[in-house]
Amino acid sequence: MRLHIRLSALLFLFLGVFTFAPAQAQSIDWQRYCSAEGKNILLFLDVTTPYDAQDKTTLVDGLQRIVGDIKGGDRIIIRTIGDSATHSERLVDRCMPYCPPKGFWEDLLSDCTGGLILNHKRVLIAEIRDKTRARLDNFTELEFSDIVTTLALVSREELAAPKEAEVFLFTDLIENSPFMPGGEFLMLPNADLLKRVNDNRLLPQLRGAKVHVFGVGRGGTAERAPLPIERLNKILAFWTSLLEDGGAANVDINQNLAVQGN
Repeated sequence: MRLHIRLSALLFLFLGVFTFAPAQAQSIDWQRYCSAEGKNILLFLDVTTPYDAQDKTTLVDGLQRIVGDIKGGDRIIIRTIGDSATHSERLVDRCMPYCPPKGFWEDLLSDCTGGLILNHKRVLIAEIRDKTRARLDNFTELEFSDIVTTLALVSREELAAPKEAEVFLFTDLIENSPFMPGGEFLMLPNADLLKRVNDNRLLPQLRGAKVHVFGVGRGGTAERAPLPIERLNKILAFWTSLLEDGGAANVDINQNLAVQGN
C-alpha cells in the first residue's frame, strides 16, 4: 500500500500539482493550438504486463521527459497496446497550447494571452497525468500482447499526415499474439518473423519518425526477471529491423528513456 501511494504521488508531483475538472479540458478548443509546423508525438503505452515499482518509475521518468520536450503547436497522442489491436484505447489527443504570431494588430486584439496559455498547458498536463495514472493503477497481465499489429494499424491512423513525427513505446517488446505467438516470437529466426510481417502488410508506417523504446530488458511475468542476453539481443534485433523497415529515421531501445536532442 505504501509503495502504491508513493508511486501515485510521484506521478502527481512530476506532472504538477494542478487539479482541473474534466469538463474544463473538454470546453477548450484544442484544435486552435494545432500547428501545421508542429510535430506529431505518438506514445504507445503497453498495458498487458504486471509492472512493478521499477517499471512504474521508468514510466514516470519517461513521461516527464516526453512532456517536457513538447513544443507549442505539437500534437500528443497516447494510445494503449493491449491484447488486440482492436482494443487500443486513445487516452489523449491534444495539441500543446501556444499563441501563433499573426501580426501586430491581430496579436494586440487576440484573446490568446500568456495567462490563458499557461492555464491551458496546466489543463493538458493534468489530463495526461490523470489518464496515465488511471492506467498505471490498472496494469494487468493479459493472455496476449499484440504489439506488432497495434503498432502497424495505429501508426497508419495517427501518423497519416505528412508531418514530422516522434514515436515513443513503453513496452517490454515481448510479442505474444494470435498473429505471432510468444513461443514462435522467441524461437523462430527473425528473418522468418519479419517475412511474416511483410507478407501480411503489417509494417508500421513511421515516415521518417524518430522512435524511442523504453521499458525493455525484463521478462513479461510477475517476477520481471532480467532477460538472458541471447534472448534480449534477439528481441532487440527483431524490433530494430521492423521499425527501420517501417521507415523510422533512427531507433533507440533501452530500459530507460534516452531522448535525443531535436
